[in-house]
Amino acid sequence: MSSYSAWKVACDDDQILWLSLDCPESSTNTLGKTVLTELDRILTKEVNGKALQGIVIQSSKQSGFIAGADVHEFEGLEHIEDAIAYVRQGQAVFSRLENIGIPTVALIDGFCLGGGLELALSCRYRIASDSTKTRLGLPEVMLGIQPAWGGRCVCLNESGA
Repeated sequence: MSSYSAWKVACDDDQILWLSLDCPESSTNTLGKTVLTELDRILTKEVNGKALQGIVIQSSKQSGFIAGADVHEFEGLEHIEDAIAYVRQGQAVFSRLENIGIPTVALIDGFCLGGGLELALSCRYRIASDSTKTRLGLPEVMLGIQPAWGGRCVCLNESGA
């Protein structure tokens, strides 16, 4: 298996690919460009041509699954084209996950918010713990931001609308 900065990748004896997200230097997992790029690379490099039986996505953090998009990266979006490219990147990766052709499972413990929920919805199956800390939601709608990554729920046309 290859090395990634935010993902731990392991394949077990049953040919299940385990993807564990552990964003470095952060107490929570968020979906930034690096995490999305690495996930895309994993879905290409670690899956293509292999006889995998499934993919499991989980968090290595005690704090929860995924808090959503890395809002700090929003500050670097100076032009509408940059924002559209960021949205399209997420859509492309989640669409690839959704259509990968083998069972995919998101193991959710703790919070699963925004882009994290959209990633989980891109998996065929979701298993959530019954912990009182487990919360699923799209809080960005309270800020007037439409969820734009998950499972092809929103696709921008060529004009960006």
